[in-house]
Amino acid sequence: MFAAAAEALGFTVDDLSTAQVRYLPGRSIVAQYRSRITQRDGTEATPMLVAASGVAVPEGTLQLTDADGTGIALWRFPFDPHLPGLAAATSPTRATELLARLGAPTTEVRLRVRAYRATRRAVVEAAGSSGTVFMKVLRPSRVQALQERHALLAPHVPIPQSLGWTRRLGILAMQAMPGLTLRRSLEVAQPHQPAPAALVALLDALPELDENAKPVASAHERFDDHSRLIAAVLPESRSLLDSLREHLAACGSEEAPATVHGDFHASQVLVEDGAIVGLVDVDTVGLGQRSSDYASLVGQLATLALLADEPKPLEEYIDLLLDDFDGRIDPRILRARTAFVIAGLATGPFRVQAADWPSETMRRLELALVWAAGAK
Repeated sequence: MFAAAAEALGFTVDDLSTAQVRYLPGRSIVAQYRSRITQRDGTEATPMLVAASGVAVPEGTLQLTDADGTGIALWRFPFDPHLPGLAAATSPTRATELLARLGAPTTEVRLRVRAYRATRRAVVEAAGSSGTVFMKVLRPSRVQALQERHALLAPHVPIPQSLGWTRRLGILAMQAMPGLTLRRSLEVAQPHQPAPAALVALLDALPELDENAKPVASAHERFDDHSRLIAAVLPESRSLLDSLREHLAACGSEEAPATVHGDFHASQVLVEDGAIVGLVDVDTVGLGQRSSDYASLVGQLATLALLADEPKPLEEYIDLLLDDFDGRIDPRILRARTAFVIAGLATGPFRVQAADWPSETMRRLELALVWAAGAK
């Protein structure tokens, strides 16, 4: 693809490897590639390249059409047509100017891209003389809603303070938070960890939302999407997926709607000396069921334990969480929902193109079935 478009792109590709794939079978695919390129002036560079199909792109984006008439859009990081602020956030000169306008002046800035999901979002860390700021880059149509969510949540929970935002570029600048993620704290076996009750209190502190707030689907409600992807790329998984599907009914709950984080896991909670000092990535906050937040946390930790060289600290913490959570919600529902969180995470090895993603996917599905059986 990139060879066919070399003249229009202004570079030739010397080396290419897949870094990430977001695939919705029958609908769309967005692939990110690590690359080594030679530019028109003869210099080499190593940008992320992106190819997307089935995704509407703004006019002016370079597109190819294959022999079947399928349109494929191509671009080079940071020139994502859906994220017009990304080029500014990753340019030292423009980032310095932007931070000054947003009230965080600095004489110099060191930039580090912490996350990039093509067409959706990016996070850029900017370290300067006035401290460290994180710039979240979104589609411009979505940044105001995120700013309003931060304003709503900030009086209640320890989230990053918004330092300012720009609708035109789709950028929200946020303060850096102290501490380690709970995940990292467990992985390095810190001597103190937050009590499960502290995590519950953190979620309980989320403010009440009105009935028109965004609904948050639980992992079991997204199982059709997850299973469709896994079955498409790994047909030998279908018997495991069919077995899991038999456990969907066990996820039913009569819980009243509550404010939930929506993606609550150990990388979203910041801790210091065993105390919770921060909660991040609140984009997903909405109305859902609290048991889904509990299951999300347990399911992610169970998946990490499956992969860890030293799983014991993770497994011990899972046991602590279950001892507490089992007294708050039906233990059978918690385990069933945890199973479908793990099943959702089974899409991860393919998405990041892990070296042995088929076997990693199967291991996660097998673990999900163990938890589903535990619901009985």
